[in-house]
Amino acid sequence: MPKSNVVDIKDSPEDSNTKTPKDWFKHWSDEMTAADKRVDKYLKWGNAIVGRYLDEKGDQANSLYTANFRGVGDTRLNLFWVNVSTQLKMLYGQTPKVEVAREHADPDDDVARVAAVLYKRILDADALPSGTDIGNTLQAALQDRLLPGMGTARVMYKVTYKEKKEKQLNPQTMEVEEVEVVDEESCDCVYVHWQDYRWGWARTWGEIPWQGYRSFLTKEAATKRFDAKKADQLVYKEQTPTGADTNQEELFPPDQKSNVEKAEIWEIWDKKTKKVFWWSKGGPDLILDVQEDPLGLDGFWPGPKPLIANATTTLFMPKADFMQAQDLYNEIDELQSRISTITRAVKVVGVYNKNEQKSVGRMFKEGVENDMLPVDEWAMFAEKGGLKGNLEWYPTEMVVSVLQTLITVRDQT
Repeated sequence: MPKSNVVDIKDSPEDSNTKTPKDWFKHWSDEMTAADKRVDKYLKWGNAIVGRYLDEKGDQANSLYTANFRGVGDTRLNLFWVNVSTQLKMLYGQTPKVEVAREHADPDDDVARVAAVLYKRILDADALPSGTDIGNTLQAALQDRLLPGMGTARVMYKVTYKEKKEKQLNPQTMEVEEVEVVDEESCDCVYVHWQDYRWGWARTWGEIPWQGYRSFLTKEAATKRFDAKKADQLVYKEQTPTGADTNQEELFPPDQKSNVEKAEIWEIWDKKTKKVFWWSKGGPDLILDVQEDPLGLDGFWPGPKPLIANATTTLFMPKADFMQAQDLYNEIDELQSRISTITRAVKVVGVYNKNEQKSVGRMFKEGVENDMLPVDEWAMFAEKGGLKGNLEWYPTEMVVSVLQTLITVRDQT
């Protein structure tokens, strides 16, 4: 019997139930290394685009932000900043409000009508004044969508339990058990920086196998979150604006680094195993923590699909809007640079007869409005052609014509 061409494809190299912590550490190290390679261009382009948006140039910019997209010349008309700022104001004006509506608008269904009102009030009381600035979170995610091309936010569930357990009846076993009682709980909407987010290889959002969120913890915070033994084995370093390694001195001047050393921790949500892993890059050969599905949501993920720009079904990868229009922005910058150069050439300047320095030469140095200067030997001065015969102005007509043409082309671009 011929062999089948069907290949049994597994999502993981080994059965997840038989993996040791070291096996998981190697698995996530390989996954994160591959993810870093995939997003390398996206991160570099994103930083360059942010620098273009901020119009960083000259001594004010670092080599990371000015690596690309600078256009021609030092003078720019930063229309990119104008466009993004306008879109930000148009797309986000105020914090969204909770809306709860009945699925069927039955006028006789008073129970559903009252229930919808109650749910709305409960959600309003929980979502809006929860202590989390949802407005800033959504604005930051939207800005990331318009600049590097991906804006991300997530929900963080926080819960504290009472010290004393209570006895409750287990409905399944019909036995009395001691259970922890919730003291306080909250779900905060948290912004995720676009460089602190990774995901597994996928062509579409539905195929994504895992998502990773990066955070930076001090040794004190790591000890409190995990334990002292694991915290001692982590690698602590100064944090940079992009989260890159601090050995890139040419990219980050000392004044842009944090003076507090922190460890890089990744919180990885694995959809296949329904588990959350805490893993540290360059740390010990172990997983810091593992938790079974902490939220118990239908979709498992702790956040919605990111706001992603220009993603196709070839590969789930953002492509910034700026990349689609960079040639147009560069053309406008080139025109503006030429306009600035030619504008400096449009000035009132000329030459005059050196022998008439006492008269013509003094005219612009000493003359003021409604003033006249005396001329020695007027007859001889008039014989030489007077003022027109002793003075020649720089012809600006051609320069002004070119300047007007450039301005017209720029305005029509």
